[in-house]
Amino acid sequence: MKRKLVCILLCLACVVTCGIFAGCEDVETNTPADGSTGTDTSSVDRSSMTLTLWVPTSDDTTEEAIYAVEEAINAITQAEFDTAVKLYAIPTSQYDKTVKERLELIQKRTEEEEQLAIDKRKEEIEAAKNGETLVEESTAYENPNMDGDLSLVVRGASGYSNVEKNQMDIFLIRGEADFNYYADNFFLSELNEEISGNSKVLNTYIFPDFLTAATIDGTLYGIPNNHEVGEFTYFLVNKRLVAEEYLDPDKLTSLADCESFIEDVANYHKDVTPVYGDYSPSYYRFWSGNDQDTFSVLASRVTYETKIENVSFDNIFTINNYTKNYSLYKKFKEKNYVSTGDVAEFGVGYVTCTADEVKQYEDDYYINIFKRPMGTSADYLENVFAVSNYTKSTSRSMEIITMLNTDTELRTILQYGAEGIHWKYDEENSDIIVKLSDEYKMNIYETGNLYMTYPDYGVGLDYWETAKQQNLMSYIPVTYALTDYVNEYNQDSINKINQLSAQIWAQMESMTSEEFDNNISKFAAQVNSSEAFQKLTYIPSDSDAKKGRTPENGWTPEGSLVYMWQEYVNQINGTDSNG
Repeated sequence: MKRKLVCILLCLACVVTCGIFAGCEDVETNTPADGSTGTDTSSVDRSSMTLTLWVPTSDDTTEEAIYAVEEAINAITQAEFDTAVKLYAIPTSQYDKTVKERLELIQKRTEEEEQLAIDKRKEEIEAAKNGETLVEESTAYENPNMDGDLSLVVRGASGYSNVEKNQMDIFLIRGEADFNYYADNFFLSELNEEISGNSKVLNTYIFPDFLTAATIDGTLYGIPNNHEVGEFTYFLVNKRLVAEEYLDPDKLTSLADCESFIEDVANYHKDVTPVYGDYSPSYYRFWSGNDQDTFSVLASRVTYETKIENVSFDNIFTINNYTKNYSLYKKFKEKNYVSTGDVAEFGVGYVTCTADEVKQYEDDYYINIFKRPMGTSADYLENVFAVSNYTKSTSRSMEIITMLNTDTELRTILQYGAEGIHWKYDEENSDIIVKLSDEYKMNIYETGNLYMTYPDYGVGLDYWETAKQQNLMSYIPVTYALTDYVNEYNQDSINKINQLSAQIWAQMESMTSEEFDNNISKFAAQVNSSEAFQKLTYIPSDSDAKKGRTPENGWTPEGSLVYMWQEYVNQINGTDSNG
């Protein structure tokens, strides 16, 4: 199933504009924007139903512990939704293989049964034509309560039906590759109607980019488990030395701002490392056909504030922000001002870490955000709850998934086990829990919304506040969905631009900062004169034929990144290719 640029980004635009401001604010308080506390079930069939929930667990988790958790879950779901839940907690080492084989088995059974039904109906029609009655053949007895080594019975759920052999409802998908596999092979139920209807409360509990990542061709196929995303890169400036130099810290927020300060540190504070850490340019998207960080002379600068209309595909040597900072850091390295090893104290430094981890520096350094956390599809799809196409009910399954994202009680049971058996509330502080047993162990990232349960025994829910703020400051680049830009029309140009990029990069790295500065214009001209660069940034014009820019010569709009992007912007804005 090919990801389509327009469909995904249309979803991105819709989610961000409709939900991000109110939704993220409400995520902080764990309270829906409308003040409700659960799922709207007014339009859902309320007959008694049994659903399955498949999750990975530790190899040390006991069978009796799983039954106890199943019973605790059912105490909630039966009262709340008239739904019994059969919990399949599979050892983590076997989980992915077991789930995949199970779905493939059900798919095969279903196809065989459908074919048998067709064949039987044909036989019945043929028999009727001949005035005959088809005689049913007896089949071997099958125990309805067993399917291989998996029990189909929910213990303690009297009055509820057993799980059907071809039934699979809620299951956890671990990783982007498996998510794409299940979506591409039609194993997943579509959830658009649910997320905009009975489960719309999820929009206020899950950061929008997670839902965007789980959307393929405009269709939502899963609910990712909310968790902290990415890391910040911070630019730190030494408080003690700023005070001694009588400088204004508000004017020292970048490497360029600190050039004179760094020179003073090197000259007058010999025991302090002037510059600490690796510098790499922030918010650049290189178009190399590989990952976005592989250097290319064709690049876009895309920050968290960049709008789709403002994305440009540029010659990297025409971007002053890049050339100035690359040269400056190179100069400091030449002067032996830079260290990337362990240092006792530094003048300025680049540190990549989480919002919690940077707190260790706050007493000694001014902390400036150099780059916000950038989410990737791999981050967002690390753990996703999905509903299979072989479910008894998508809506009823989504009720359970919704609770795992919004309800601390159910979320904590699945993570820590049954209250009173595996854990209890602390007698002196009811905001924390205490461990009673080691017989039930789960990975906290694999059991639902991270922020809806306790981070650990003895740690309260307020621990998550910094992580939530980190997510609020994270971003997904507007160029996120332009992943299939290498095609039959531009593969040759991409190869040639990569060769040129590698050649120029080798020259850059071998130069001094002064030599680099003297060659920026030369590099820029070299890139601009490259036919590969011109084709990748090509926009059709009336004079193309006179210039020999014909499809026969490899000049096609379909091969131009600029043209691809303009087409997207036009469709978003509701205009045609001619504006």
